[in-house]
Amino acid sequence: MFNKSTLTITTSALVLMSTGVAGAASNPFSDVPQDSWAYDAVATLAADGVIDGFPDGTYQGNKTMTRYEMAQIVARAMAKENLQKADKAIVDKLAAEFAEELDNLGVRVADLEKKSDNVKFTGTARLRYDDGDINATNPKADWDKDSASHAHIEYWIKGKVNDNWTGVSQIETEYNMKSDSITAYGGKDIQVNKIYAEGNFGDSMLKLGRYGEFSSYGRIIDTEISGAEYTFEAGDLSGALTYGRLKDSRTLAGTTFENPKDTKETFGAYLGTEYSSARLKYNLSPVTSIGATYGRLNEVTVEDQGFKDSVNIWEAGFNTKLADNLTLMAAYSKSDLDGVTDSVGSEVVNDGWFSELRYKQHNPSDVGSFAIFTNYRNVGAFSTIDATVDYTENVRGWTLGFDYVPMENTTIEVFYTTGTQVNATSTEGRQDVDIFRAQMEFYF
Repeated sequence: MFNKSTLTITTSALVLMSTGVAGAASNPFSDVPQDSWAYDAVATLAADGVIDGFPDGTYQGNKTMTRYEMAQIVARAMAKENLQKADKAIVDKLAAEFAEELDNLGVRVADLEKKSDNVKFTGTARLRYDDGDINATNPKADWDKDSASHAHIEYWIKGKVNDNWTGVSQIETEYNMKSDSITAYGGKDIQVNKIYAEGNFGDSMLKLGRYGEFSSYGRIIDTEISGAEYTFEAGDLSGALTYGRLKDSRTLAGTTFENPKDTKETFGAYLGTEYSSARLKYNLSPVTSIGATYGRLNEVTVEDQGFKDSVNIWEAGFNTKLADNLTLMAAYSKSDLDGVTDSVGSEVVNDGWFSELRYKQHNPSDVGSFAIFTNYRNVGAFSTIDATVDYTENVRGWTLGFDYVPMENTTIEVFYTTGTQVNATSTEGRQDVDIFRAQMEFYF
C-alpha cells in the first residue's frame, strides 16, 4: 500500500516549512511522518474496503501523504455507513487526529451535527384544574375550598451512549396557582424524577437507575423505583423482572407504610420500601391480550398499627377490541395485607377492580381526533401501591370523560368522577367522592 521507506516532500510543504510555519496540526499541508500509525490505519481500512486510496482513487507508494490528503481520506471513511465495529474505532481515532484538517474541509461541523442527533429533547407542558374531593384517600374538604390548579412541565433528555445503550432523564417542576408557589415532586423547585440507562442485554433489554415501574395494567404500580429491570420478548409473550426501592413511603386510606430503617436521600426523595416484581403479557389474538403481575414489598411497617411484614400483591387483566372503534380493558388486583383497620374500625379492603370502555382513540399528531371513555372502579386501598389512573385508590365509583386534539401536539381532557370511599379516612365515616378535571397538555 504505502512505501514508508521512501521520503518525498512536496513542494508546497518545503515552501511552508521555509517560511517558519510551526506545528503539523496547524498546517494542513505538512507531511504525516513516515512512521505514523495513520498509514497502517488507512491500510487496514483499505483492506476492509472502507476506502479506496488517495483522492484520485489510487495509492502512490513513493509519495508521503500530507495531513490535508490524509484528512480527505478520513472524510470519505467517515461518510461510510454501517461500518464494522473495528473499522469504526479506527475511523474515530483518525478523525480525532486530523480534526483541524477535517474542519478546514467542512467535515467537522457536519459530523458534530450528526452526533447532536444522538441527544433528543422532548417534554410536556400541562395546565390543569381539579375541583371537588382532591384526594379521596384523605378526609374530604369543603367543595368550594378543595380545588387545585397548576401549571406543570416535564422535560425528557435522551442521549445515545453507543449503539446499545441510551441515557435517559426526566425533570419536572410545577407551579401551584392556589398557593402561588413552585413546588415539584419531593418538595423542591425542580425534581429529577427519573435518571437511568437502558440498553441491550443479549436479546433482551436492561434498565439501571431510577425509572418508571409499571405493572401489566398499572393497577399495582405506576411510579418511580430505584433499581434494575430486565425485559424480554418471545413472539406473542413479553415480560419483565424488577428489583429496587420505592422512591418514598406511601399513604393509603390514611395509613402510611414504609421501611423506617432506610432514610437515605437520593435525587431529592427518600428511598422507601424494597420492591420486586415479575410481569407477563400474552397476545391471545391480534385484538386481545392478557397480562399478570406479581409484586412483593419487603419489611413493610404500617404506621400506628403495629404491622411489620412483607406484602405480596397480584394483578391480572385483559384488553380487547370489541369493534373498529371500541375497546375494553379490565384488571383485578389483590394483596395479602390484612388486619389493618380504618378510621372507624373496619378492615382496610385489600382487593379491587378497574374497567374502562373507550370509544375511538386520540392522537396528539392527528388534529381533530378524539376519544370518549367511561370507567368503573372499586379499588381497595391495599390493592395498589400507586395506580396509573388518578382517583382510583380507595374509591368506588364511575368516571365519564373525553380527550380531544384541537391542534397538533395538543390535547384537551375533561372528566367527572363520582362515587364514595371504600374505607373511611375520618371518624365521620365513608365520604362521597366528586371530582371534576379539565386540563390541556402541550407536547414538544
